[in-house]
Order: sequence, then structure tokens, then C-alpha cells
Amino acid sequence: MKISTVAVCLAIAVIAAAPAMAQQSLGDVAGSIKLKRPEGESVVIDQNTVGKARSQTHQTESDRFTDIVDDCLTETTALHDLVVESRDGTSFYSDPWRARVDEVGFRLESALDELWLVSVEGRSQEAYYLAVRGADLARDANLILSSAVAQDRPVYSQAGELAKEAAGYFRDAKSVLGAAARAEAAEEAAPLINPIEANRNMTTLCGGQYGEGSSAFDSCVAKHRAAVDAMASRHPATVGLEAMSFNVIRNNCRFEWAGNYVNQDRCEQRRMAEKKARQ
Repeated sequence: MKISTVAVCLAIAVIAAAPAMAQQSLGDVAGSIKLKRPEGESVVIDQNTVGKARSQTHQTESDRFTDIVDDCLTETTALHDLVVESRDGTSFYSDPWRARVDEVGFRLESALDELWLVSVEGRSQEAYYLAVRGADLARDANLILSSAVAQDRPVYSQAGELAKEAAGYFRDAKSVLGAAARAEAAEEAAPLINPIEANRNMTTLCGGQYGEGSSAFDSCVAKHRAAVDAMASRHPATVGLEAMSFNVIRNNCRFEWAGNYVNQDRCEQRRMAEKKARQ
């Protein structure tokens, strides 16, 4: 009788501990579980984890937005490619193709959700409006394709058209972002001219026109050195311009006449005089 009582007590203890043990085991393996969307069901994305990986890289909001647009374009293009691929008449019913539709759709939705969380200001706002328009179309395309697969009905040609149009909006957004980045870079102060690089550029330029060591060569080099000195002594206050306007002119002339300091100097003088005259 005592043995039976002990056995019963042990059994009760094991049963009571089972839920706790199961909970602990579930917690141990939860991080390794990869969720797969059941056919026909929607994916629920934890908004608390969206963009977490990007935030850990200490990106600026502008860089983060650029990366998100890239991701949206990549996945939208992949969705369009899946539609094109299925035109062979057999892919639609194949499990590998359907699995890729599921994967691309999930990544696309994740990228689109990140787009709604980014904060955009200034020159990037136009790009944001374009990206949002593309996002609406891309989401519709994904819904049409995923619904066709879930219902086993190969009627989704519009998904390809919408995905193609959405990708166009994302490309336009990238172009606007590129122009905005160039404009911002032009407003920054130009780096000082490196004397070693300048001498190399002068020698190459003048040597291509005159024999090195000739008087014409020496005169050419002297003109470029004088131009470098003139630009070094030129500042916003000395020409009566705001720093931003001064920087834009200097950077534009520097890129247009890379390595040719005489022409850079002339470019600066002309444009700064024109800018001052319009003030």
C-alpha cells in the first residue's frame, strides 16, 4: 500500500511539472522556428521587429529610406519575374514556384511595412510620395498573385502589370533620391586641394600640350598654380555670397573641370559674379 501511495505521488509530481518543462523547451527552441505561411492565409508581421536590423547599424534616416526603397524594388521585380516565369503553363502548379511566391510575398510585405515607418523630410519627400504609390501597387499585385495560388485559379495577369508599374515608381524614387543626395553633397564645403595631386594633374595636363621642361610647359604649370592660389584665397565672405551658394558653385566647377585648375578658377569667377549680380 505504501508503494502504491508513493507511485501515485510521483505521478502527480511529474504531471504537474510537465507544463513547466514543456514551456521551458518551447522557449529554448522558439528562436530556431521558421514560420511558413499556410496556403491561403495571411502573414502577421510583428511591427516591433520591423527595421530592427537596420536600426542596429546606426544608419541615418535618409540612408535607411534609400535601403528600404532598394528592398521594395528588388522584391517587386522578383514578384514580376515570377509572373513572367509562370507563363510557361506549368510553373503555377509546381510546389517550388509556389514556395517562391510565398517567400517573395513575405519579403515584399516586410519591406513595404518598413516604408510606412520611415520618417522623410526635405528633398526626399518627393521620393517618398513616389515610393508610397509604388507600395500600393506592389501590395495589390502581391494580393492578386497570392490569392490566385490559394484558390488554385491561374487568373492573375494583372499582378504582373501592377508589379511592373510599381517597380517603375520605385526606380523613379531612387532617381529622385540620387538627385537629392548630389544636391546635398554640392552644398557641403569642398575639400582642400591636395598639393601633391594638383602637381600631378598640372604635369599631366601641361605635358600633354607642351614638351616637359620647355618654357611653354613651365608657363602652363605656373598659370595652374596661380589658379590654385586664387581659389585658396577665395571664401564666401570675400565674394559676398552665402556659404551654401559658394559651395554649390565651387563643387560644380570642381566636377566639371576636374584637374584643370585654370578653368575651375574661371568657372568660379564667372558663376560667382553672376550669382552676386542676381542677389
